[in-house]
Amino acid sequence: MLSPKTKRNILRIIPFGIIWLAFGIIYTLLEKGLLGDLNHYPSTGNPYNFERNIFVTPMTALITGLFIGTLEIVYFNKWFAQKSFGKKILYKSAIYLAIILLFTIILSLVANFVELRASVFNRQVWNNVWAFLSDASFLSVVVYIVTGILVSQFYNEVSESIGHEVLNNFFTGKYHRPIEEERIYMFLDMRSSTTIAENLGHVMYFKMLREYFADLSEAVIKHSGQFINTRVMK
Repeated sequence: MLSPKTKRNILRIIPFGIIWLAFGIIYTLLEKGLLGDLNHYPSTGNPYNFERNIFVTPMTALITGLFIGTLEIVYFNKWFAQKSFGKKILYKSAIYLAIILLFTIILSLVANFVELRASVFNRQVWNNVWAFLSDASFLSVVVYIVTGILVSQFYNEVSESIGHEVLNNFFTGKYHRPIEEERIYMFLDMRSSTTIAENLGHVMYFKMLREYFADLSEAVIKHSGQFINTRVMK
């Protein structure tokens, strides 16, 4: 039996996989359009098989998206919570890009020694890997990866800002089809908040509020609750 928090995390990770899956399909179709009737990659001479790639590339992208989503939801959201929107995007995108490029190089290495049926230390294997890395086609791969990272990052930050449930309702059109629901509302008011704000100053006061709601959110999530602005709804 999954806890409400685990279910929530899974629902937040899935969109990353969907975004990357879509990018994988688009990339494979663009690659087919560029290579046309060629049966090999011009940079390395390795065989090109569209029927294989239309399955392998999107599935690899899906796994990559789910991996990024897991890192994002489970770890990075907490680690970079105090950073500004721009710094979050920059720092996390740099980390993701480094991880994915390393994985891409390793995947290229594996693909070459499998295709050539040679040892990983074979000179031709490494020549093919270098040919791929130094070719303009690798730049297109980097652009594809960066675009996927930025789109998934932007989605996550918007989702975190307005609420995952609110964003899902917007995409599914729930707000355009009003329905009657039974809800329980809990309103919170901080005792002597005006006095506290005067003593701390407005900057420190709002930092305290941010930390307060961050601590409170854990208990709300564990009981399938939702935040609506400064209100807690269950």
